[in-house]
Amino acid sequence: MDSNQPDNEQASSGFIDTIQSLIVAFVLAMTFRGYVVEGFVIPTGSMAPTLLGQHWLAESNQTTTEVAVGLDDSSRGRPDPGRLEDHSLGRGQPLDDRGVLKGRLGDRILVCKYIWPFFQPDRFDVAVFKNPTLPDGPSGNYIKRVIGLPDETVWLVDGDVFAKGDDEPEFMIQRKPEHVQQATWHEVWNSDAAPIAPEQRSRRWAGPPWTTSPSSDWDTGQRGRWTSRGTDPVMLDWDVARYPLDDWTDYNMLSPVGQRNLQPVRDLRVAASITPETSGLNTSLDLKADGHVHRFEIDGSTASVSMWPVNDTEDVDVVSSTIDPLTPGHATAVVFQRVDQRMSIRLNGVEVVSLDWNWTPLERLSNATGHHGRSVPVSELLGPGARTEVASLVWTFSGSPVTLASMSMDRDLYYRRGQLHARSMKNPANEGFESLVQPGTPGYGTHPDKLAVLGSGEYFVLGDNSARSLDSRLWGAPSPLVEEQINPRPFIVDRRLLIGKAWMVYYPAPHSLKRGGMGLIPDFGRFRFIR
Repeated sequence: MDSNQPDNEQASSGFIDTIQSLIVAFVLAMTFRGYVVEGFVIPTGSMAPTLLGQHWLAESNQTTTEVAVGLDDSSRGRPDPGRLEDHSLGRGQPLDDRGVLKGRLGDRILVCKYIWPFFQPDRFDVAVFKNPTLPDGPSGNYIKRVIGLPDETVWLVDGDVFAKGDDEPEFMIQRKPEHVQQATWHEVWNSDAAPIAPEQRSRRWAGPPWTTSPSSDWDTGQRGRWTSRGTDPVMLDWDVARYPLDDWTDYNMLSPVGQRNLQPVRDLRVAASITPETSGLNTSLDLKADGHVHRFEIDGSTASVSMWPVNDTEDVDVVSSTIDPLTPGHATAVVFQRVDQRMSIRLNGVEVVSLDWNWTPLERLSNATGHHGRSVPVSELLGPGARTEVASLVWTFSGSPVTLASMSMDRDLYYRRGQLHARSMKNPANEGFESLVQPGTPGYGTHPDKLAVLGSGEYFVLGDNSARSLDSRLWGAPSPLVEEQINPRPFIVDRRLLIGKAWMVYYPAPHSLKRGGMGLIPDFGRFRFIR
């Protein structure tokens, strides 16, 4: 008996050590989860396409493209294929033969929780926070993009963000950082997504959005490649009737709400790989929007951007820069970009020239609605009769035969105005704030009579999928718990409700290899940092 005692004691000691190690590991894991990093699931599409909720991945048999289509409350099980569109082929083009539909759950993301006790959130960060209107239960955690910062006044104007501090007299456009801008473009069209057999489609396909002029000088027969053989000027005109430039998005195909009241978008990015056959190529893109012509031009060793009022060709703002001429026989990636009151040209990923302008909100509204600088009452600029002008584009080439490939058109985020509706008023109005939360009135921060005025420690947040996002524009009074213990003001997110900064998608849109199975397999191609 005595000879076995050391072995028993050793076994007992090893068991206790194991239990202690497990306890320590559990405590460390819970501490890590509670104070450093925590995982969250994206349940809805309010941040699409940046982050995806439960959706179907619809693949076109004609173009081989895949798009995420959100599941709204009216969708039960498999969506009606008749409501799905093949976005690459223009508005209203059906997804023939039902395509391929793959079920996906929402993205799984990691949130850095330690950052904001020590650092302030930056504008355009993606934040996770407690929902001020319902901080408990399955809808307790929200994820949106931070738009307004403490002690600011925010005004959403024509889809963009204008803000001013307490000591600033004028609103200024808030331009997105480059890494955010690149992550938030919405694709409108891509030349590589041409139909394999257009003659087999159930609805006639009228062709790509760029119409050629003169058509005899263009060869568009090769999939994804367009060639002009002459040196005389030839043009491409964008067909806005078949490919509208508005805030429609694939993700909202199944949502009646997401497809109503579509808004014209004039913040656009046009890109192509350009290969001149000889030296001497000149190319210019004229984008007409907001009562102005915005011209992007490459002529030999000069790249320039310029803008002028449509009715005053003498009032020109222009910036030019010296570049290396486009090399004959070699492809150059060219990007023309107009966004957040800024124009720029990029060659092979490097910005070579840019032009900023700083219209005030009233100037922006006046130009957007066709008044072009005239003094017009705000009630008329934002009234039911106000109509935003649609953009037009003409792309011209001359001086050399040229081949275009990998052509694309993208549009920017567009933050809608919106009106308060009764179904978003989860809580009774707080005393003193009744007028702010009346159904039928403009969304918070969307009208000069209802600017988003933020106090110390208060934030204004919006979803990227503005047509289907319940956010600081619309959600009204806070819950009684938040009102009593944190902040009684409607629409805002108090600093004490912030959980952390969304960092990365670590488990993208999981799915199952078996139909009807549980979603366990991540979409490996969509691991990404959140911008």
